[in-house]
Amino acid sequence: MMNRTELQPVFVTLDGETHQQAASVAAEQSNPEIGKQTYLNILAVKAVNNLLKWLDFSTYLQQLKSLNPILSGVLNATDLVVENRRLFCIPILPGKTEFSVPPDLPENFIGFVAVKFEQVLDKAKVLGYFPLTDVDNLPETIPLEKLQPLDNLFAILEELKLQNQTEVLEVNVLEFLKQGIDELAEEIGWLLLNKQTDLACARKAPTEELKIPTDNFLSKQLKIAGQYFTLQVIGQVKDGEIIWRFELQNVAVGGLIPAGFKLRLLTEYGENFEKNEAVSTHAVEKLYVDVILEPGEGLIWEIEPIPDNFSREILRF
Repeated sequence: MMNRTELQPVFVTLDGETHQQAASVAAEQSNPEIGKQTYLNILAVKAVNNLLKWLDFSTYLQQLKSLNPILSGVLNATDLVVENRRLFCIPILPGKTEFSVPPDLPENFIGFVAVKFEQVLDKAKVLGYFPLTDVDNLPETIPLEKLQPLDNLFAILEELKLQNQTEVLEVNVLEFLKQGIDELAEEIGWLLLNKQTDLACARKAPTEELKIPTDNFLSKQLKIAGQYFTLQVIGQVKDGEIIWRFELQNVAVGGLIPAGFKLRLLTEYGENFEKNEAVSTHAVEKLYVDVILEPGEGLIWEIEPIPDNFSREILRF
């Protein structure tokens, strides 16, 4: 293993489109200083993203708090989702020798990447990587001299990439609704609940126009940004067609979904389609997306901010 004396920074070019995106999000911040920090945060995230994409790692820019105009400034977000884990991409200005550790790190966090900027922001120097395995004993600051070579990060991501390729999970929704949840479904967090007896679904009584064909529905509890939510998959019938509703709610009594959350559905190949996303522009009771599917069709669900310990699943109908 290389030691820090063999640290080899990598230069990454930042194009005009990246600067325009950063400027657009920064302009929506109420405080000029927060706007400036948001601008640098986005440049750092995009620099690391471009490097990792070039190395053929899977990153998910659409799930980032740092690119969300509502969440970026409030959270001072520097997050990048890569291989279903989170990296924090910390901008380093000239003269800085350390950086602060943000509070409330997620469970799927794998470390920090320091990104140095000079006075001209047309390129960034990705300095190195700092893993942090003990989130219960966080230092307040991390000196740049403690960074490890980027090769150490790449090795970790290669292992995660192999795991993700072999651990893609598929959930047979219809089978679970008819036969009940099996051990695999329980292991990945899905529960089979009943509309007539489960209090969490008492407010979903069917109307004359919209009737429920079965009393069963699937539910999964998620931890997102320190709060607990449920994602429910509910079958409904309208005009002779089955409509599948994906619905996100806060578990707490009276709890709401904060502004800036997104619930998104993709095809099993990771593609967007028409009306596949719901966004909370303000605090709301629930987010939901309704879809009509062909028999055997599969969907992937995503939520922003990304839930702790998130892994992609194909839900087969």
